Amino acid sequence: MRKISVMAAVLCLLAGTMVFAGGTKQESANAAGTSRAPIEFWHTMTGVNAGAIEKMAANFNAGIGKQNGIIVNAVYQGNDNSEKIKTLVQAGDFKNFPDIAQIAGAGVPSAAGYEQLVPIQRMYDKGGATVPKEDLEPNMIRAYTYQNQMIGMPVSCSAILLYYNRDMFRSVGLDPNRPPATIAEMADAVSRLMIKRGNAVDRYGLNVAIRRYQMANFIGGMGAYNFFGDNEGGRTGPMTKVTFGEDGSLMNFLNEWEKVIKTGGYKAIEDNINEEFALELFGMAIMSTARIGIITSLVQNNFDWYVAPLPKVNASDRGGISVGGSCLVIFDPAKDEKRVQAAWEFVQYTASAEAQFQFHKDTGYIPVNKKVYNLPGVDDWFKINPHYKVAVDTIHASSPNVQEPFDIINWEIDTVIKNHMLDFANGKETKQQCHDGIVRECNEKLAAYHRANS
Repeated sequence: MRKISVMAAVLCLLAGTMVFAGGTKQESANAAGTSRAPIEFWHTMTGVNAGAIEKMAANFNAGIGKQNGIIVNAVYQGNDNSEKIKTLVQAGDFKNFPDIAQIAGAGVPSAAGYEQLVPIQRMYDKGGATVPKEDLEPNMIRAYTYQNQMIGMPVSCSAILLYYNRDMFRSVGLDPNRPPATIAEMADAVSRLMIKRGNAVDRYGLNVAIRRYQMANFIGGMGAYNFFGDNEGGRTGPMTKVTFGEDGSLMNFLNEWEKVIKTGGYKAIEDNINEEFALELFGMAIMSTARIGIITSLVQNNFDWYVAPLPKVNASDRGGISVGGSCLVIFDPAKDEKRVQAAWEFVQYTASAEAQFQFHKDTGYIPVNKKVYNLPGVDDWFKINPHYKVAVDTIHASSPNVQEPFDIINWEIDTVIKNHMLDFANGKETKQQCHDGIVRECNEKLAAYHRANS
């Protein structure tokens, strides 16, 4: 059991959550005056976001939880719960399993394979849900669905956007109300925004490192929608290979991205992208909606900036963007239906309209519940915070089939794409070498994983 100081225990109790200072979970429950041990909830958030998700647990404990004799213990467990849970499974250590864990989308296929998992779909199939599945955004349901079964409940969902300096646009004759809609238009804007002194760049037009997340969105948005790998990007079955080399979508993207590289005003490495945007060291950046709050606090009133949908690869593309973020999964290692039901009560609460609206205001994550937009005060909120409305509208305009892949070894795929795209940007690889290297190495790593885990 985790050991904590008396002061830490007091603080946690004041926050409305229970932390076990020693003994069994049942002993801690008895000390708290309830017959049921607290529900263990592992989250992955830090900073402001951690405060928001822990506040969500505290609000539940003070309301619905108190009414039903449920206490949720929200505990930060690092940024990768999937790996921690995998370690517990390999060790056969089911006593230390959480009741609820926050995991990223890439961890869904692994979680689906654990016999301790209670799929969210199973809970919905039982009936009587307080938050109907129909209230949830279809893009976000699809994000955490594997083999036609909803595995996790969406909780913190984000989207990729173009951030741009409207004052800088005005200064070079670009329309601040018409941000680039395609990569080709973005390349033109980069050329005009860039400032060079001899061979040195004083101001870049664009800063973004193309990695798995960015490429999955560019590839996924092509046409009506497009898949990153086989089996619908790993959603109808295990993803065994990338398909963007076979269908031509990767080369299509590289053909357009080459226009950005050739401007000479593109910064391909992200150092301190938030601070550098605030210091006006470049005119545009591609970042998640989760950065809106940070950028707002850094820029303050120093210049006029805004966000826009991610530029398309081709003008005719209509797929849109994917859902980023995480979901909550439920485990039942003790075969205790009452604990599962208690966990389900909390999981539903996190997806309720009221909880999601508060969580959105606290963090900037996009609400997962469609009924948020019917709540009192929501219109006034978006009038004051129009950047967030752009993110919401962009997701609503996107196909649910545009999703990040369930590629299992996402960190390895990310490294392959990052390294080759950087070499392409720096002239160390030709476009063809970049293309072939990404396809070959991604498929080699996927094949190696499946051989080792067959």
